[in-house]
Amino acid sequence: MDFDPIAAIMAWIGAYGLVGLFAIALAERFVPVIPSYGLLLAIGIGAADEAWSLPAAFLSTVAGGMLGCAALFYTLRGMGTARSVRLLNRAGRIFGMSVDRIERGTASFRRNQATLAFALQLVPTVRLFAPAFAAILRGRSRSVLVASAAGIAAWNGLFIGIGFYASHTIETGNMTVLALAALACLLVTEVALFWLARWVRARRRRGAALCQT
Repeated sequence: MDFDPIAAIMAWIGAYGLVGLFAIALAERFVPVIPSYGLLLAIGIGAADEAWSLPAAFLSTVAGGMLGCAALFYTLRGMGTARSVRLLNRAGRIFGMSVDRIERGTASFRRNQATLAFALQLVPTVRLFAPAFAAILRGRSRSVLVASAAGIAAWNGLFIGIGFYASHTIETGNMTVLALAALACLLVTEVALFWLARWVRARRRRGAALCQT
């Protein structure tokens, strides 16, 4: 693959240093033209090449991503409870969900909002819309934003670290190819963990049923 859009964007960002990293991390939350995992890998490679320090790059991107996350959350949170409920009900009807099912889903989210806010920041694409979901479902701002910040830090740290490590150990070549390979590995891992969690829950349910009998 001769075309390498990530490398081209990083060459532009490099002229602005840490301010550029902050700005691209903020913009990516609203205009995801280039996937964040590709940019973060390139940022890690840039840190290995001493374009910026690794800790400063990590903190700059986390700060930019968190600002974008909070801005989206509070913007939609300002809709108010009544408008949020109407929006949820309309969306539910589009997907064939009853009002009772929506209410049960909302209650389940509120019980597990911190865990979900963290976990959704580790899912490609979904992570961008997770703050909007939390706002519409009336999640507690402190719980959601703290958990989201932890998820953003984990996501950024993972890919920046992979880029930094790869630059020292393998021939990185095309940044876009490296980004796609890293994403594929992440998706395989997430699917494996999802099925493992389902298997564990199924065994627990069977065990509980046997104990009751």
